[in-house]
Amino acid sequence: MHIKVNRQNFLSAIRTVEKSVKENKIKPILSCIYAKVKENKIYFTGTNLDTTIKTSIDVNEVIREGEIAFSYSIIDEYLKEIKDEFVVLRVENGNILFIETEDSTTEYDVHSAEDYPNTFENVVLNENNFKFEMPSQELVNIFEKVLFSADTSDNIAMNCIRIESILKHLHFISTNTYRLTFLKKNIDKDIPDFSVSVPADTISSIIKIIKGLDNEVIKVYKEEAHLYFQYKDTMIITKLIELRFPNYAEILSNISYDKKLYINNEKLTNLLKRILIFSRSNSESKYSSTYEFKHNEENKNKMTVSA
Repeated sequence: MHIKVNRQNFLSAIRTVEKSVKENKIKPILSCIYAKVKENKIYFTGTNLDTTIKTSIDVNEVIREGEIAFSYSIIDEYLKEIKDEFVVLRVENGNILFIETEDSTTEYDVHSAEDYPNTFENVVLNENNFKFEMPSQELVNIFEKVLFSADTSDNIAMNCIRIESILKHLHFISTNTYRLTFLKKNIDKDIPDFSVSVPADTISSIIKIIKGLDNEVIKVYKEEAHLYFQYKDTMIITKLIELRFPNYAEILSNISYDKKLYINNEKLTNLLKRILIFSRSNSESKYSSTYEFKHNEENKNKMTVSA
C-alpha cells in the first residue's frame, strides 16, 4: 500500500470506525482498524463482531493498492500533532507503516490483514429491506432520551433499545424493570413485521458518530439478524438481540394515576441534581428517591424530595 491522502479526512475516518473497536487480548486483530486501498478510495472497518462500522474516503494519489490492520490510538495521536494538509502512507514488508510528511518520516508496526474478519466486506443493501429514515439530530435526540433506562450488560435481553412499528408510529422503549422509558414517533407509513432490539452499546456508538453531523438523513435497513444505519459513505451494522423483550404494552396499559403535575423544568432539574448526589451511592435501594407531594393552605403546591 502506498498512497497520498488528506490528513484530516484520514483522521475523521479512523475516529468514526474506532467507535466499535474494543481491546481484545484473545484475538488482538479485533483491537485494530482495517484499511484497504482500492482504485481511488481507502475503505475503513472497525468491528467487535457484534457491531461493525464502515466508512471510506477519497485518496489523492494511489501509487500502490493494498490492505493493513493497525492499532489506531498512537497513529491518531501522531496525526493530530501534524500540520501538513496531506500525508504519504506507505507499507513495506507487509508489516511496517511509514507516515511521511514534509519534514519527517515515522514508522509503525502493523498487522497483516489476512486474519481480519471480512463478514461485511462487500455490503450491497437491498432497497426491499429499507425500513425508515430520519434526520440525524432527531434520531440522536430520541436515542438520548430513551437510552438511560436500558439495563446493564449483565441482562442482555434488556441491555438495548426496543424499536417497533405500530400503526404508522415508531415506538422506542427501554427498561431495566425498575424504570421504563417509552417514546412514540409519527411516521408516514406502516412498516410491516418490524420489531427489533438494538444493543445499548451500538446505540451509544451511533450517538457519538452522528451527533456532530449537519442533520444528515440516516437510512435504516433490516436484513436477517442485523440492522444497518447508513448515511453518505458510512454504515453502522449491528447484530440484533434475539432474546424476548418485556411486554411493555401490558405494563403501560395497567398504569393508573389520578394526578397530573406541572412543574418548572429548571427548578425540578436543579432539585434532582442535588438529590442525585446522595441517591447515586445508595445501591441497596436501587438508587431511588422518595417524592412527597403536599397541599396545604400556607403553601398550596409543595413537593418534598428525599434520598
